[in-house]
Amino acid sequence: MKGTIGREANFNDKAAALKAFSHRAATTAHMVAAAADNKRLADRLAHTATQVEKLAPQLIAAGKIRFNYPDSKVAEEHLNNLKTQYAECVLRARDLCDQALDPLEFVNTAGELMQKHTYLCEDAIRQNDSQKMVDNTSAIARLANRVLLVGGSERDNTEDGHLARSLTAALERLQGSIAPAVQRAKRVALGDLSQAPDWRHANNEILQSAREVEGVLSAHYRPAPRTPPPPPLPPVTQIHASQQQAPPRPPPPASAPPRPPLPADTDDEGEDIFSRQPHPSQPILVAAHNLHKAVREWSSKDNEIIAAAKRMAILMARLSELVRQDSKGSKRELIATAKAIAEASEEVTRLAKKLALECTDKRIRTNLLQVCERIPTIGTQLKILSTVKATMLGAQGSEEDQEATEMLVGNAQNLMQSVKETVKAAEGASIKIRTEQGGYKLRWVRRSPWYQM
Repeated sequence: MKGTIGREANFNDKAAALKAFSHRAATTAHMVAAAADNKRLADRLAHTATQVEKLAPQLIAAGKIRFNYPDSKVAEEHLNNLKTQYAECVLRARDLCDQALDPLEFVNTAGELMQKHTYLCEDAIRQNDSQKMVDNTSAIARLANRVLLVGGSERDNTEDGHLARSLTAALERLQGSIAPAVQRAKRVALGDLSQAPDWRHANNEILQSAREVEGVLSAHYRPAPRTPPPPPLPPVTQIHASQQQAPPRPPPPASAPPRPPLPADTDDEGEDIFSRQPHPSQPILVAAHNLHKAVREWSSKDNEIIAAAKRMAILMARLSELVRQDSKGSKRELIATAKAIAEASEEVTRLAKKLALECTDKRIRTNLLQVCERIPTIGTQLKILSTVKATMLGAQGSEEDQEATEMLVGNAQNLMQSVKETVKAAEGASIKIRTEQGGYKLRWVRRSPWYQM
């Protein structure tokens, strides 16, 4: 109210707090975006963080106008409009951050922080520090609510009925444990230390419920079992040297034993062209090399997407060679190679869509469909641009030829990048597929050198 003592100082404090919060939120969002694997999600998060940074000073300015003209309906409407925009933007940034983070790691970290604040609450009880008790209890409640949001998002995002039911039960238990703990903490903060045992019991219910949510997610996202370590060696004191004389050394063999044959692995066929890093003056070959680098770690056995992606990289490398040739004789081969690339791109899209139908994670499935659906369009454009380029072979150096080459280069780079993103999305989708027999599956097996097999 205008004329109230300390009104302006209070406004300045609230404005400074809003500015500091906005800076922290935007900085955190930018950090998460920088580490995100999903480029589209990272771009959206970075854009939202920038919006938060821009809206905060606008909101403070609108609040200042409302502060100076409290009876102005226009100022009030403008402030309310900006408050709505700002709140929506912050919530969107939070939701995008949740999508970019691993839910299991988030819940695990939240549980550790709740345990830390529990220790601080115990310190507050011993020191009879009411404010410290309130602050740390509020922090525990906020973290528990964040676990509820992340767990609820995972439940709504999955089509796995067992996971959804288990998460629902764990989340209901967690939600029911927050209010009693907060109420008992308030009584302790008001000086009723006889309520401390009841608070400990209620707070422990929050911690156990959060661990239950973590357990459900851990069972769903459990990593593949690692190879067990070798048994420990016995202590040196238990090792006794034998007093018996060592047996005589056997005579050397007459000839060297035959070298075992290399395992039959066809993954390297046609990949010799990628043995050396291409020069930047060959942008199409660079794009093909980057795709090959992204998929070469995986075996193409029982993985049709990897096989198709490797085939596309080899064909694109051949296309680069044909484009650089100043010969009319390679016109037909250039068109045929572009056609083969387009067909391979359609195959990658078909396989990705087939895999998406088996994915139980709605968010991952949507991302896989989004990145793969643009591949056929780019592949068709490649055929057209290659045909245009083929008509100019033998007449290189003209302005039209240079323009056609630039368009072809850009198209090839976009196609290779889209296939890379599709392969990465397919890898993530393969973790969350339906367990029914007969469903489409891909085997993701890392290739090993022959001497490690």
